[in-house]
Amino acid sequence: MSIGKVCTDIDPHGDADTRQELTSTLVIDPSRASDLDLEIDEKQLRANGHVGELPRRFGFLSLLGLGFNITNSWIGLAASITINLTDGGRPAVVWGCVIAFFVSGLITLGLAELASAYPSAGGQYHITFMVASPNTRAFAAYIVGWMALVGWWITHASGCIFIALNIVAFAALYHPSYDPARWHVWMLYTAVHVICVAINLASPKLLPAFNRFALYLTVMAFVASITTVGVTGSSTKVSASDVFTDFLNVSGWSSTGLAFMIATANSMYTFVAVDAATHIAEEVPRPSLNVPKAMVGTIIIGGITAIPFAVVLMLCMTDLDTALGTSTGLPSYEIYMQALKNLTGATILQAVITLLYSNAVISLVTTWSRLSYALSRDNGLPFSDVFARIHKGTSQPLNSIILGTVLELIYGLLYVASSVAFNSIIGSSIMFLNITYVIPQAIVAYRGREKVLPPRPFRLPGYIGYFTNWFSTLWVIFVSVLFCLPSTMPVVGKPAAMNYTSVVFVAVLVFVLLFWAFDKRKTFVGPDVKESLLREANLAEMELMRRRDMSNLESQR
Repeated sequence: MSIGKVCTDIDPHGDADTRQELTSTLVIDPSRASDLDLEIDEKQLRANGHVGELPRRFGFLSLLGLGFNITNSWIGLAASITINLTDGGRPAVVWGCVIAFFVSGLITLGLAELASAYPSAGGQYHITFMVASPNTRAFAAYIVGWMALVGWWITHASGCIFIALNIVAFAALYHPSYDPARWHVWMLYTAVHVICVAINLASPKLLPAFNRFALYLTVMAFVASITTVGVTGSSTKVSASDVFTDFLNVSGWSSTGLAFMIATANSMYTFVAVDAATHIAEEVPRPSLNVPKAMVGTIIIGGITAIPFAVVLMLCMTDLDTALGTSTGLPSYEIYMQALKNLTGATILQAVITLLYSNAVISLVTTWSRLSYALSRDNGLPFSDVFARIHKGTSQPLNSIILGTVLELIYGLLYVASSVAFNSIIGSSIMFLNITYVIPQAIVAYRGREKVLPPRPFRLPGYIGYFTNWFSTLWVIFVSVLFCLPSTMPVVGKPAAMNYTSVVFVAVLVFVLLFWAFDKRKTFVGPDVKESLLREANLAEMELMRRRDMSNLESQR
């Protein structure tokens, strides 16, 4: 079997020159399907304008592990429920999670389809370039690339600061005389950064195994946590109406409906970073199939874990005011103490969340370094030739990792000056990433799906595709407005209550636009795309899938 034969079988009228280009680069052993996989993967990458530099060490399970290890919805919910409890009480936590799951699921389906069509470490940045019109593709891709990269850097910073705050909370509870200072948090934040970067650089070959292990660990931790809290707190559970219907708005907003929508927007954090798998597309075989499967799998596992966890947590929270006013600043820790009535047990469960966050920040470095590398490879960053290099010893984009680490550590200093300003920037990550998820979907829906998209293994049929793309786009426009509203009122004279997300968004956008106008407008052109070659490679992948399915059916007879 050869890739040229596959293409001839399914597209006999295809361009002969294109087919010759498709079959000429690599020579494979026709008797080995894995070699054919490699050939198709490399052809897809070259059709997308690049040559493979990263080893394909990840498999589907390790890719799924990386995706869910980062999104990890149930611990994300535990870390972000303060706004929901304030703006609607227990029902806002539960129903906000449910709504965020379904909405994020639709957004992910739309993005997964595009990732199947255009597998690249650039993810949504590269996809935007591929689907936009020739006159706008460079500008649109450049904006999306920078927004995605900033969003990923901020998301990583949010994970590191959460770990640091947990460690400080443990110390303060067990040593009442300890008076934590903000610089203590920054030192821990820095230590977490250094450790997760060191792990990425010291053991790159172990990253796939680490992500598989992290997936197993988080599932086991979820089962253990929900069982412990549910069983131990069985004698003190609140009523079902308290959890599902009795909204309690203590935010200061006069409209409970608006307060609930702000809480729902906050719940989007529970399913953030679903694009993680797209940035590992050049390190996994058959990315046009495995990447969308891992993305959808991440959302499904997220819903299965986060929604039951939200229900059990809210059933066992007996004192809402204490949870909101806890001295640790961690409502989940206080809820564990209310359920278990035991400080040691609550500390163990909160330490499990901290451990899982530690796993996540390691995988976050793996992911954003690939995005930074991909954007540099297309000359999207300053000194791109430096940050696009792959270090031979580690097979990692070392310079890109150093760049992101330095910038995040400098950003961390802001926490020492003002935790309010630091946290305001953290909140913008959800908006940045979700906007980048829907820009390419909006372009595809506007220009015409069948006109723009090539053949792809993961395909949304007909009107379902249009509905998914348009709904995702309209939802993100709507929720972006909510992201910019303060979660509590009034804000006059209360700097801590202010929401600076809109200020951060405009500041980043202005910086990127100025950089485009004075430099990249003349030098950024994006990848050298071979669209006819990409069509042939995607068709070959689809035919290979069909033949394997037929072979499996025959073997089962």
